[in-house]
Amino acid sequence: MSKICQFCKNTFNSKSILNKHQKTAKYCLSLRNIENTNKFMCEVCDKTFSLQDSFKKHIFTCHSHPGIIKLKNLNTKYLNDINILENSLSQCKNENIILSSQLKNKEVHIKELEKQIQEIALKAVSRPTTTNKTQINTYIQNMEPVTTEHLIDNAQHLTIEHIKKGVEGYAEYALEYPLKNRVLCSDYARRKVKFKDKDGNVITDPEMTTLAKKFFKSIHEKNKELICKSANELKERLGDENVMDTVVKLFDYKEAVNRGCDGEKTDFHHDFVRQVCSQTLKE
Repeated sequence: MSKICQFCKNTFNSKSILNKHQKTAKYCLSLRNIENTNKFMCEVCDKTFSLQDSFKKHIFTCHSHPGIIKLKNLNTKYLNDINILENSLSQCKNENIILSSQLKNKEVHIKELEKQIQEIALKAVSRPTTTNKTQINTYIQNMEPVTTEHLIDNAQHLTIEHIKKGVEGYAEYALEYPLKNRVLCSDYARRKVKFKDKDGNVITDPEMTTLAKKFFKSIHEKNKELICKSANELKERLGDENVMDTVVKLFDYKEAVNRGCDGEKTDFHHDFVRQVCSQTLKE
C-alpha cells in the first residue's frame, strides 16, 4: 500500500522509502525548517552529499581520490603487461610465418628431388626384350576401350579425399577407376600413352593431350560439386589459417580441372600426366 508523506504529500511504495525521504529530501526538510545533518563530504574536493549512495558514486569518479589513483596505477601496469604480451605474441607469429615459409620451400625442393630421382630411375630401366614386347602387345590387345560414357559413369567414385591430395589424388582416382587397365605409357620421356577408342583403335597420345582433356571433362561437374560442398562445410572455421589454406587449395584444383577441360597444358596437367605415366610405364 502506498505511503503519503505528511509534509510534502508525495507518495512512496513503502514505509522504509518514506522514512528515508523524510530524513534526506532537501525540499521536504526545508518545508519543516530542518537542516539535513546527514551530509557526506568528499575529503578530496570538499563536495557534500545528502545520500550515502551518491557520495559513494562520487568517490569512484573523483580522479584525485587515493583509491582511484591506485586503481589507475594498477590499470596502467596491466596495460603495459598486455602490450608486452601482445608484442611477444606478434613476434611469435612472425617467426611462425617465417618457419612456415621455409617449410613450404623445403617441401617444394623435396618434391623436385623426388621427381628427378623418379625420372632417373625410370630412364635406368633396361630396354625391353622381345618377350617384354610380346607381353606389352598382348596387354594392349586386351585393354578395354576408354569411352566418354565409361569416364562419366566412373565420376561417381571421385571423393573429396582424392581432391585434397591434389595431383596425386586425381591420378590415384584415375588409375583406380576410369583408366584402370585401359592405358599404358610406352615412352616416359615424351609422356606418350596408348589407349583404345570406342571403336577399339589403339591411340598413341603424346603428353596425354587427348585423354587428359576427356578425363577432366568427365569429372568436371562432380569435382565442382565436391569442392563447393566441402568449402561450405568449412566456412564456419575460416578464421583458422589451416582451414583457409585448404579452401584456397580446393578452389585452385577446381580452376585447374576447368582449364584441363579446355585442353590447357598447365603445371597441374603436366604433373597429372607424369603421375599417370610413372605408374603405367610399359617400355
